[in-house]
Amino acid sequence: MYIDLQKYKLPPIYKRNNRDCFLDPIRQKLIYITPEETVRQRVVSFLINELKVPANMIAVEENLSHYYKDIKKRADIVIMGYNVKENASSPIAVIECKAPGVLLGEKASVQMIEYADTLLCDYAVLTDGNIMFCYKYDSLKDEYVQITELPKYSDMLFGKHENLPLEELPERLGFDELESYLDDYSDDIGVHTPAFKAVPALNLWEGLLDTRHKMPCGKYGMFELLKDYGVRLLSYGNAAGGMFCGPYRSFLISVNGSTEFISLSVSTYTKTTKPDVIKTSLNVAIDNEKTSHHALQLIIDDNLSVVDNVCKFYHHGRIAVGNIGSGKVSELRKFVAERHPDIICGEKFLLGTLVHNRLWRLDDPEVIKLVENLISYALIRDEYRAFVKENRK
Repeated sequence: MYIDLQKYKLPPIYKRNNRDCFLDPIRQKLIYITPEETVRQRVVSFLINELKVPANMIAVEENLSHYYKDIKKRADIVIMGYNVKENASSPIAVIECKAPGVLLGEKASVQMIEYADTLLCDYAVLTDGNIMFCYKYDSLKDEYVQITELPKYSDMLFGKHENLPLEELPERLGFDELESYLDDYSDDIGVHTPAFKAVPALNLWEGLLDTRHKMPCGKYGMFELLKDYGVRLLSYGNAAGGMFCGPYRSFLISVNGSTEFISLSVSTYTKTTKPDVIKTSLNVAIDNEKTSHHALQLIIDDNLSVVDNVCKFYHHGRIAVGNIGSGKVSELRKFVAERHPDIICGEKFLLGTLVHNRLWRLDDPEVIKLVENLISYALIRDEYRAFVKENRK
């Protein structure tokens, strides 16, 4: 069937390193614009706006290894359905996108059918943004047969699946309840973190997860906040080779003319030399063109000072620089002095001061200042890392 995808709106476009990027609403990341990516994004818009497919039931560039570990291929777009009995989502349609002008011939068709068959999909689609070939699996013929168009999402579900209901954001714990719930947050708050530090850490973490309150957009010294992007499920590594997976509060910022994601989380932390000691870490992660990583891990146990309910978030300045080893705190300090001197406090860096007498929210002025300083300090640390690597060549 012929399809006019031009009428379907593309996602916002941002600059990263002087190149245009889409802010993909499904992958929730910046993607460089190519002819094929433009088709992919218009198809996603078509699915959401025309066929009423919920965004949370669409996967883009889905790794087939999620379903079969030995298959190292990716499908452009997969539409999911929710099975109530199994309490799990499964693919119901696969869509392969090609750039305009690319022949939609036998090779592309075979690839589409192979992916659909592997995922046990009811529907398979091949498109270049102008022509859309649609197929439906016929169980009697045991093959995919061509159909005139892809049906609405409700018809695709066909009684075998349902739409996965969106969960409502739960109410936050009351301020006086925080300490009694520490055990329930043992995946996020270290069991060996003293309670007088663990409770403020939990308060901050719950505040970061509460998307009812947002950090105001605008200029913040070193960077401009373009969008408080809410909570994303992410995975990051650190200099020691550790992996941290889970929810992060993400911010889309513009810095030095480039758009980047920076994300904050609170998680447990252990050292390989003392694996039985479980502490709490406040993490600042940076997604850039080359790598996604923790630019800062502030260990709450060692860097949070609590005196008479006044919580001061410090950092000692120690820094790892990839395979090179440790950087020099004195050199990092010079970078901070030139770019964000207000956080220098004696031999340490003071990133924020909060009074622990209420629930903290992301639109509180003191919390905003803490987040601004955390982001700025993380950016400076990465700038210093780049400087060290360049001068070691």
